[in-house]
Amino acid sequence: MRNIDATKGPITKNMMKLAWPIAVSNLANVFYNIADTFFVGQLENSADAIAAVTIAFNVVFLLVAFAIGLSTATTTLISQYFGAKNHDNLEKTVHTSIIVICSLAFLVTITGILTKQWIFKILQTDPDVIPLADEYFTIIMVGMFFMFTFYVFQSMLRGVGDTKTPMVASIVSNIINVVLDPFLIYGWLFFPKLGVAGAAYATVIARALLSFYLFYRVIQKDCPLGVRMRHFRIDLKIAKEIFRIGIPSSLSEMSVAFGTMLILGRMNTFGSVATAAHGIGARFDSLLYLPMAAIGQASATMVGQNLGAKNRDRAFKTATESMKFIFISIVALTLLFIIFAKPLLSAFTNDPAVVDLGKFYFYYHFSFFCFLGLRVAMIFAFYGAGDSRSVFITTIISLFVLRVPLAYLFSYTSLGASGMWLGMGLSHFITAIIMIFIFRSKKWMEKAIVLREEKADKALPVD
Repeated sequence: MRNIDATKGPITKNMMKLAWPIAVSNLANVFYNIADTFFVGQLENSADAIAAVTIAFNVVFLLVAFAIGLSTATTTLISQYFGAKNHDNLEKTVHTSIIVICSLAFLVTITGILTKQWIFKILQTDPDVIPLADEYFTIIMVGMFFMFTFYVFQSMLRGVGDTKTPMVASIVSNIINVVLDPFLIYGWLFFPKLGVAGAAYATVIARALLSFYLFYRVIQKDCPLGVRMRHFRIDLKIAKEIFRIGIPSSLSEMSVAFGTMLILGRMNTFGSVATAAHGIGARFDSLLYLPMAAIGQASATMVGQNLGAKNRDRAFKTATESMKFIFISIVALTLLFIIFAKPLLSAFTNDPAVVDLGKFYFYYHFSFFCFLGLRVAMIFAFYGAGDSRSVFITTIISLFVLRVPLAYLFSYTSLGASGMWLGMGLSHFITAIIMIFIFRSKKWMEKAIVLREEKADKALPVD
C-alpha cells in the first residue's frame, strides 16, 4: 500500500508526496464537468447547452455537499486514529462511514429529484434552458450513489496517506468519461445522439467504475484501513463524531453551493450569454482551485496525523507551510490566466459575446484568487484538527455578509454582470484577513479527538 506516515520525516517532502497525486486526481475530477461543458459547447444551441450544464452542476453541488462534509469528517478521524496507531477505532470509522454515506446517498437522490423544478424556478432559469438542465440533472441524480461513495472511499485512503490510488482511479475514470462524451452527445458510430443528456450518462458510467475500483482497493488485505466485511457494523460513538465534524462541514459546503446559486440566480437575469460566461469562468475557477486544494488536503491529512500523535508544533508548522505554497502557486497561475483570458475562453465557446463578457471574470475575480488560497489552506488545517465549526462560521461570513452582498451591489452599477465578479474577488481578500486571526490563536488544534479524549481521561477521578 502507498500510505505515508506524516508524523515523521521532512514536512515539505511529505506534503509534496501527498499533494501531487491529489492535484492530479482533482484535475481529473474537475475535467468531468469541463469535458461536459466543452463538448456540449460545440452543439448548435451552445449558450443554452452550457447554461443548462452550469445550472445543473451548481444544484448537484448543493446536494452533494453532504457527501463532501461527511467525507471530510472521515479523513479527519482516520488520519488522527492512524497517527495515534489506534487500529480498532480506525476500522470502526471505515465501517461507520460507509453505512452513513450510503444511507444519505439514497435520501439526497430522492430529495433532488422531487425538488428540481422548484430549484430551477428559484434560480430564475431561462425557460428555454430548463428542459436541458432538467434532463442533465435527473440523470446525474440517478447516479448520485456513486458520487457519494467515491468521496468517502477517496477520503479514507487519503486519511492513511494513500493519495496515489485515488489518483490512478480518477485518471482512468476521466478518460472513460472523455471518450464516452462525444459518442453519446453527438451520436458517433452506432450510439444514439443524446445531446446534453449524453454528457450526464458518460459521467455516471465513469463515476460508477471509479467507485467500484476504490471499494476493491479499500477491502484489500494490504490496506491499513482494516476493513473486514464480517465485522461490518455501525459504531454509534464514531457516528456521533462523524456528524459532529461532518454536519458543520456539510453546512459549510451547502452554504458555498447556496451562495453560488444566489449569485447564479442574479447572473441569470442578465441572459444566457452572462450565464454561459459565468459557467466557463467557474470551470477555470475549478482549475485554479486544484493546487490549493491539493496542498490543503495533503495538509489536512498531515495535521490530523500529527495531532493524533499529539504533536501540536509539527501540526501548526505543517499548516503554515501549506499557506506559503498555496499563495505563491496561485499568484503565478492567475497571472497566466489573466494574460491569456481571451484564447482560453474561445476554446470553450464559439460565441464571441460570451468571450467578450467572460474576460472580465478573469480580470476581476482572479486578481484576488491568491487570498482565497490562503483561506483554503486554513480551512483544511481546521478540518485536519476536526474544527469544522470555525470553518462554518467563517464560511457564513464570507458568503452571506461579504460575497453575495458585494456581488449584488456591484451588479447594480454600470459594471452590470461583470460587477458581480469584482464583488466576489473583494470578498476573498476580506475573509482571508479575518481567518488569519483565528489561525494564529491555535485554539483550533484543541478540537482533535485524541486531545479531547486525553483531557477527558485526566478529568476522571482517581480511585
